[in-house]
Amino acid sequence: MPRFYFDIQNGSQVLEDPDGQAFADLDAAMSEAVASARDLVAHGILRNEDLSDRSMLIRDDAGETVASVPFRSALPGTLSTTPLPGSGQGVVDEGLLACVQADLERLVTDQSRALEEREQNLRDLLEALPAAIYLTDAQGRITFYNQAAVALAGRRPEVGQDQWCVTWRLYQPDGTPLPHEHCPMAVALKQNRPVRGVEAVAERPDGTRVAILPFPTPLRDAAGALVGGVNLLLDMSHRQGAEDRIGLH
Repeated sequence: MPRFYFDIQNGSQVLEDPDGQAFADLDAAMSEAVASARDLVAHGILRNEDLSDRSMLIRDDAGETVASVPFRSALPGTLSTTPLPGSGQGVVDEGLLACVQADLERLVTDQSRALEEREQNLRDLLEALPAAIYLTDAQGRITFYNQAAVALAGRRPEVGQDQWCVTWRLYQPDGTPLPHEHCPMAVALKQNRPVRGVEAVAERPDGTRVAILPFPTPLRDAAGALVGGVNLLLDMSHRQGAEDRIGLH
């Protein structure tokens, strides 16, 4: 299969991809480039970095630039997602993350709604998204999870029994075991505050591991009392190569 190289253009500077990846054709390489551009814009937003003026340049084996993907095309304004080549799972783009965060804020802070209506609206929203998301009660017991969470965790959690997280096992980035009772979601509920910027590694029952970035957020009723939590688990594993190329680490 032909090999394509994904370079990052930042103004007059170009960060070249030294390794490249093999794809069946240019269309497959374009799909990966679009997905990577969207992921990098999303990660840039999470790190308070504006990457919208950059572009992904695709080179062929001969060193010729055969396509360009402007990062600006991944800015908010759509809920579309691009599947990873060879995978049936979607990835979260920046527009999706922005929409989820805005809806969560609106649903959690809207004092005029009854708790039941707010919770149902939230569940409907989360079930429709390809992002791995789950809900807990105030004690951390799992009350809801969507199918994307099942795909990410490699298991189907037991509602009312599993606590703090949908994953089987958790580790810190250095490989140190991370007990569920000390995971970011547990911290968010115990301290009644959102937790951001804490990465972890989830292990599935089959032994495979995936790097994740959780976004645990407490849910409160109209009186401000803690009633549960919502957590979005962002799959970071497929971003590592692209991040290394663009210098986000």
